Amino acid sequence: MSSWMGKVLWGNDEISRHIESGNWDQSILGPPSEWPACLKAAVNIMLPSKAQIVLFWGTDFVALYNEPYAPTIGQRHPRAFGRPAKENWSELWDDLEPLLRRVLETGETVAAKDRPFYIERHGYPETVYFDISYSAIRDEERIVRGVFCIVNETTDRVRADRALQESEQRLRAVVSQSAAGIGQASLEGQILHVNNRFCEIVGYEEQELLGKNIKEITYPDDMAEQSRLFTRLAETGESFDMEKRFIRKDGSLVWVNNTVSPLRDSEGRIHQVAIVSVDITERKKVQQVEQQLASIIASSNDAILGIDFAMTITAWNAAAERLYGYAAEEIIGQSVLILVPDDRLAEEPVLLNRIKTGVAVEPYETKRRRKDGRLVDVLLSVSPIYDSAGKVVGASKIAHDITARKEAEQLQAVLVGELHHRVKNVFATVTAIARQTFSKEIEAQQAVAAFEARLSAMAHAHDLLAQGDWQRAELAAVVGQAVAPYPSERFDISGPPVLLHQKAVASLSLALHELGTNAAKYGALSVPTGIVSIKWNYDMDTGSLQFRWQESGGPDVAIPTRRGFGSRLVERLLAAEMNGKSTIIYDPGGVICQIEAVLLPSH
Repeated sequence: MSSWMGKVLWGNDEISRHIESGNWDQSILGPPSEWPACLKAAVNIMLPSKAQIVLFWGTDFVALYNEPYAPTIGQRHPRAFGRPAKENWSELWDDLEPLLRRVLETGETVAAKDRPFYIERHGYPETVYFDISYSAIRDEERIVRGVFCIVNETTDRVRADRALQESEQRLRAVVSQSAAGIGQASLEGQILHVNNRFCEIVGYEEQELLGKNIKEITYPDDMAEQSRLFTRLAETGESFDMEKRFIRKDGSLVWVNNTVSPLRDSEGRIHQVAIVSVDITERKKVQQVEQQLASIIASSNDAILGIDFAMTITAWNAAAERLYGYAAEEIIGQSVLILVPDDRLAEEPVLLNRIKTGVAVEPYETKRRRKDGRLVDVLLSVSPIYDSAGKVVGASKIAHDITARKEAEQLQAVLVGELHHRVKNVFATVTAIARQTFSKEIEAQQAVAAFEARLSAMAHAHDLLAQGDWQRAELAAVVGQAVAPYPSERFDISGPPVLLHQKAVASLSLALHELGTNAAKYGALSVPTGIVSIKWNYDMDTGSLQFRWQESGGPDVAIPTRRGFGSRLVERLLAAEMNGKSTIIYDPGGVICQIEAVLLPSH
C-alpha cells in the first residue's frame, strides 16, 4: 500500500479504483486515509486476494468486499459497497445478523461448510450455499471492530451433489423395486450385486448369491451359448440378449430374457458386466401352447382358416388347401366370399355379426365352392379370434368335409325307402293271404280284422323306426301313434323324453293297440265320458321306466272269466321284450295296466 496527496493507493481493480475515486470522503466510513490501521490492514489483505472476502465494519456492519466476492451478491453490487449490511441483505438479515454479532461481541470465529442462505440477489428468491469463516478484526487494544468473512460459494456443487444423490436414490429405488432382476458380475461370472427381484426369480437369498458364479445357476444346456456371447462381450464390448434358463434353489427351472452389458472403469476398460433378467416363464409356456396349437392346426384334417371383419382371409392351413384347392399364397388376402356359393352369400354377414359379440357359431351343415367350381358339403363351425387385449378382431372357421357322409346318407335313404316299401308289401301280402285263407264266417272275419289291426300296429311301429335310425324311437311318438285313431281330448298324456330300443317299440306298439282296442270295445273309450290317462316316469341313471295306462269314466269293469290273446300279449310280450313285468288290473272304476321295465343302453 502506498499513498500520495493524502490518499491511499490500493490497487488497479474496479473496487480499488472505486475506493480511490474520492467519493468515499463523505461516506459512513470517511476518507480511507483516516481509517483505523486495523481496517486498512484488513482491506489491504482483502482487495488483492483471489478468495471471496467481505468484511463488515462497526456496529452497523458496513460492508466492504473484493472483486471475487462481488458476483455472489448479484445485482446488489456496487450499491452494497460501503453501506450497512441490513440495507442490502434485508431478506436474510435475521439469519446473518446473529452470526455477525456473535463474532463482534465475543471475538469467536464462526465457520461452516455448505451453509445455506436465503437470498434474492438476481431479483428472485433462491437458497445458496457457502463455506464460511467469520473472524474478528481487532484494533491495537484487541477490541473487536469488525468481522472478516472469507467465503466460498458452493451452491453449484451442493446442487450437483444433491442432484447426483437424488439420481442415485432414484436409481437405487428403480433397481430395488424393478420388476426385472438386476445384477452385477465380474468378467469371470462372479456375482457381485443383485436386487430383490433377481433373488425372487432364482429363489435364493442375496447373501447366498453374492460370490456365487453365474454358471452355478445356469442350466447346462444353455452354458455353451452363454459362454460364447460372454467371451465376445469381453473382447468387443458388445452387449447381448439371450433367452436362457436359471436353476432355482428348489431345482425347478425358470426362463429369463438376459440382457448383459459391459461396465467400464475410469480408463475405459471393461471390468464388470451388468445383467438384467426378466422372467419369461409364462411367455414361454404360452409360446409352447401356441406352437402346439399351430402344429395341431397345420396337421389337422379339417380345413381351418381365419378372417377379419372385412371378410378377408388371414390364415389358411394345409387341409384348407386340400379341401378348397387354393394354395395359401394365392388365397390369403382374398375375400372369403370366393368360397361361398351365390345362394348362400347372406350367411357370412350373419355369422360375423354373431362373432363380433363374442358368440361362437355351433357347427352346421352348408356348402362351399372349390377353386374348380365344384360345390362341397361341409360341417362348418365359427369361433371368435381375440387380440391380446381381449377384443374380438376376427373369426376362425373350421370346415369338415362331409361329402362322403352325405353320399352315404343319400344311399342309405334310398335303401331304407326300398326296404320300407318291400316290408309294406310283405304286410299287405300277409293280410291278403289271411283274408283268402280264413273262412267267411262272422267269427272268422272278426279274427281276420283283429289280425289285420295287429299287423297294422306292427307296420306303424316299423314306420317310427324307419323315420329314425332303425334302432330307436321316442316313447311319446309310440304313444301318440297308438292313440291317433281316437279323439285326442279323450286322453291325458304326460312323461319325460325316453328312447326305446327296436324290440321295445314293436312290443309296446302292439300292447297299446290291444289296450286301445279293448277300451274302445268295452272300456272308457266305449262311452262319451270316458278318459284314458297315460303317464310315465324315467330314471336316466338306472334306466328304470314306470308306465301306467288307467281308464276312468267308462262302464263298470268285471274280471273276465278267461284271458284272451290281447291280455296275454300285454303281460308276456312286454315282460320279455322290455326286461321287466307288466300287470293288468281289472279295477271296477277302469282297467289299469302297469309296466315296470329296465331299458338297456342303446348302442
